[in-house]
Amino acid sequence: MTKHQIKLTSLLIYVFNDVESKMAKFLQLIGTIKRTIFRKVRTETILKIYKTVIVPTFLYGSENWTVAASQRRRIEAAEMKLLRPLAGYSLHDHKTNDFIRRELKIRGTLDRIDEYRLNWHLHLQRMPQNRIPLKSYHYRPQGRRTIGRPEKRWREHL
Repeated sequence: MTKHQIKLTSLLIYVFNDVESKMAKFLQLIGTIKRTIFRKVRTETILKIYKTVIVPTFLYGSENWTVAASQRRRIEAAEMKLLRPLAGYSLHDHKTNDFIRRELKIRGTLDRIDEYRLNWHLHLQRMPQNRIPLKSYHYRPQGRRTIGRPEKRWREHL
């Protein structure tokens, strides 16, 4: 394995761990809100805290994530752990996630991640050729890929 392959592999592992660590922090913040101020504060106040503190903290750096389908499901489930009881519903009410988001007038976190990724892609296209982010975007590793299904790359998720 060459020096560049080791760096690229460690970067991919770091990005995957970054998504997981952000996910853990996101769940921790949601749990803290539910334990401390959930029944004591108005719904609008909790939504403001959610929109201004929790979501931006979670989404910081998300334009570079390659989010797997299992992680997308976990992100949506974590988001709905707070929003569903906040709207006054339980799982037994059989309300869809989109219905609850429309009722609370909130955009989905996954939609924001997709929007941030698209904005970053458009920003990359405007960059001069000598910039490091653009070089890493066009980088193609040398050699053979491992056996099995290939991992999806960032550009394949656009």
